[in-house]
Formats: sequence, C-alpha cells, structure tokens
Amino acid sequence: MTRKKYGSVAALALLCALITLPSSFAPAQSKAEPAKCEKPTVVDDPTYKPGQVWSYKNRPGEDASTITILKVETTSKMGTIVHVRIDKFNLENCKGNKGDSSMDHAPFSRVAINKSVVKLLRTEKDVPDFSEGYNDWLSHCGGIYTMPVAEALTLTNKTMKDHGCN
Repeated sequence: MTRKKYGSVAALALLCALITLPSSFAPAQSKAEPAKCEKPTVVDDPTYKPGQVWSYKNRPGEDASTITILKVETTSKMGTIVHVRIDKFNLENCKGNKGDSSMDHAPFSRVAINKSVVKLLRTEKDVPDFSEGYNDWLSHCGGIYTMPVAEALTLTNKTMKDHGCN
C-alpha cells in the first residue's frame, strides 16, 4: 500500500472535531470567558517522555500504528496534556480514498493516553517537528481529547468523510 500523508488534512479534521463535538474533549475555556488562553507549562511526567514511541489499543487493521510522545504539559483547567504524533493509521476521505496516514499533532488528556497505550516500543533521540499543529492549537485555545486514541481517530475519520471535500 502506498503511504499517503494526510497530516495537515487530518489535523484540520481533528481541529474541526474538537470544535464541533464538545462532548469529546475538555475545552480550554468556557464560552462566557474572554478569549484568553492559560499558557501550558511543560512538566516532567514520570511515564511519558518526548521521543517515546508506544503501541496502543488501535482499531482493527492498524496493528502497525504507533503514537510518539511529543511534549507533556499541564494547565489548571485541563490537567496534564500529552501531545502525540500518530502514525500508520487508516484514514478515508469523503471520496472513499483510503491511505496509511500520520497526524503530526494531537493533544490528549493523560488519562486518555493511559487508557490507550500498550507497550513502550523505543525512544527516539529526535522528536518530530510538530510546531505548526501545536502553534495552531495554542492560537485557537484548543481543547484536548479525553477519549482513547482509537476513538479519536474514528471521530477524525468521520469528520473528514463528512466535511473533507467541501
């Protein structure tokens, strides 16, 4: 299978899912508050370290899919945020095209990552660049997924199929 990179499209679908499905994530702020974001603080998590590559409870047919820990932060409202890259998952767009995809940045609660990970596979020396997705997340006072990674990918796939070809 030819590997297709839907990084920015998948990130856009993820952002759309975060905005349109509020029950699936913890918002950074309520609608009554001004558009001020609490600045996340980097933390030294006892389990999750940048560069770690984990297997996770993935969807059927995605056994090779992994998550890479990019950064671990905290805010008073969202708690511990684990920023990850997701590789080798299947994504289907609105035209039915399927591909082996990657998502450069996805923010999850630590609890959601705890429910997702299976085994630490390795630790990479260099963390992949995720600045574009991370800065976009920061500038939109983005929320975090509180559901396991596999459920977030299913939601992203649905969003992409429903809205990806407009």
